[in-house]
Amino acid sequence: METKIKYHYDKESDILYISFFPGEKATTAVELNDNILLRFNLEEKRAIGLTLMDFSVLIQLTNMGHRQFPLKGLENLEMEWREKVIEIITSPPVNKILKVSVYVSSMTENIPIAYIEKLPYSLAA
Repeated sequence: METKIKYHYDKESDILYISFFPGEKATTAVELNDNILLRFNLEEKRAIGLTLMDFSVLIQLTNMGHRQFPLKGLENLEMEWREKVIEIITSPPVNKILKVSVYVSSMTENIPIAYIEKLPYSLAA
């Protein structure tokens, strides 16, 4: 079920709203971190949209590449929810925008991290 992704950037508040299924309401949402909110249909395990707060900060490049952010919101989820959310964010259409990987800080600790992929349009419009 492919649809045209809709973007709405609020320049004043520096928030980018991304709708994968415009007009469809999400059944739930999860804060992946302080700046990234995932809206989705839990029953269907399908992303409805992303809200990217402080968007200009999220997309800034560093001298070593993309700025990456820990997905600390996953830590607070029950294991079943966490697995569903990880499945959603690592599958299309979310994985075309949010690139997820893991930082292994020790033999026992894995920290999910992500960066925002370059978007297919200009915010200047």
